[in-house]
Amino acid sequence: MVLLSQGTMLSRTLTISNRPIVANNVQKAVLDTTVDLLSGIGDYRTSHNRKRTLAQQEESRKRRKQFEANADRLTVVSSETINVDNALPNTNLTTTLERPSVSKHLIVGINEVTKRLEQKVYAERVTRVTLHSCTDKSPSCSLAVILVCRSDINPPILVDHLPHLVAALNSLRPEQPVRLVPLQPGAETLLSQALGLRRAAVLGFDSDCPNLQPILKLLRNLPTLSATWLASSVPIVEKFVPTHVKQVRTSVPKDMKAEKQRRKEEKTLKKTKRRSTSNKISNRT
Repeated sequence: MVLLSQGTMLSRTLTISNRPIVANNVQKAVLDTTVDLLSGIGDYRTSHNRKRTLAQQEESRKRRKQFEANADRLTVVSSETINVDNALPNTNLTTTLERPSVSKHLIVGINEVTKRLEQKVYAERVTRVTLHSCTDKSPSCSLAVILVCRSDINPPILVDHLPHLVAALNSLRPEQPVRLVPLQPGAETLLSQALGLRRAAVLGFDSDCPNLQPILKLLRNLPTLSATWLASSVPIVEKFVPTHVKQVRTSVPKDMKAEKQRRKEEKTLKKTKRRSTSNKISNRT
């Protein structure tokens, strides 16, 4: 006879089925397709940062000139210096790139993806209980694909919570599953270069992201994560029962004035009894 401890039983019961196991060729294809999808975001981010830097330099230059003019430290300023200083920012500020449409449907970072998953799980739970179609603060777009560079993260425990959140969301909303895809080692370097960032360990794509179909097509045979203890064959539809109170039992009197009068009479009666008792004792002695 084998006895299982409580922790072992819970670990066997509360397990996630269909953990993501992706073939190497599929990982490479997904990575290449994602890099192509992200093309242009790095150049836009670089030009945007460059434009902001030039604007800051121009602002500081104006402040410095204003300070020098107020202090009367400079009496003569060469026209050539002014023309050069004013020409540099203007020529660079006019060259701006258009923001890629993919960047509006992209979530980058472990914290941001975790926050979005938690919001969606909370929204689905509230919707199932209160029967509301939309909850307020939750984002309207749902996640469709999450790419995780687990092999490039040190320690990898930083992303161990993502499968549980994805499984919880898929169990509450099986009609729109979220695909969790681990990528091959070195994928973070390629993704960060495409995004123009130092680190990009986790990426999330919204369901309405343009040109996402090639990635979804590659993942059509990938099993979705699910939590069996959260899944239900019959949809649970619950709503709060309205409060209907018939009687209330309380120690607070209904009429406070009458209650004060009653206490006053009781106190007077007790004083009278004490006096009579003390008089009897004194008469005996």
